[in-house]
Amino acid sequence: MKRRGMIAISLICGALCAGSVLVYAHGVEADAQAARDEALARYGGEQAEVCVATRDIAPGEVLDASNTEQRQWLVDLLPSGAVSSLSEVEGMPAASSIVSGEVVTQTRLEAASSDVRVPAGTSALSVEVDSAQAVGGALQVDARVDVYATGQSGAQLVVAGARVLAQGAQSSSRMWVTLAVPPDRVQELVTAADTSSLYLALPSDAASGESEQEDSHGSE
Repeated sequence: MKRRGMIAISLICGALCAGSVLVYAHGVEADAQAARDEALARYGGEQAEVCVATRDIAPGEVLDASNTEQRQWLVDLLPSGAVSSLSEVEGMPAASSIVSGEVVTQTRLEAASSDVRVPAGTSALSVEVDSAQAVGGALQVDARVDVYATGQSGAQLVVAGARVLAQGAQSSSRMWVTLAVPPDRVQELVTAADTSSLYLALPSDAASGESEQEDSHGSE
């Protein structure tokens, strides 16, 4: 009899615990719904389905279901040119970095090659480097950099005074840089990028000025 009483008490306690969990879960859901309602009331109730990046997408990476998904978004908070469906852009490469959680826009997919003007007598070449090895990623367009390659034989200067035509983040620690390179140095730089670690050094303004004067004299 005593054992039966203990079992009955255990069942009652279990039922009470389960009920408490259900009440708590219902309360959490109600709080979440209240927060959503408050946000909708504050920013406007109209929502639209858009394409959102589920992880960081690097330039050149193709958009598909592995890196994007459909989500509801407040219309008033949508960026200009927001893509409403993955089907509109599936298979297209990103022209610039798209961060996780960002709404995909047409601007991120528009090729920026038309913005890159290649100086006469040079070739545009993009290389991928560690941000820490490219002045911490603080390079600006039109800056002049010296490109070094490191290997078993040490560090070698591959290109001096290469002009930065464009740059962007590849990830939190990697970046790509498009450089204006003399045509006769392209092959060496490509080989160095494939077999060595590249370092981009930023000379002083005086050194950059001298490099520009040398280029101008050479073009004459």
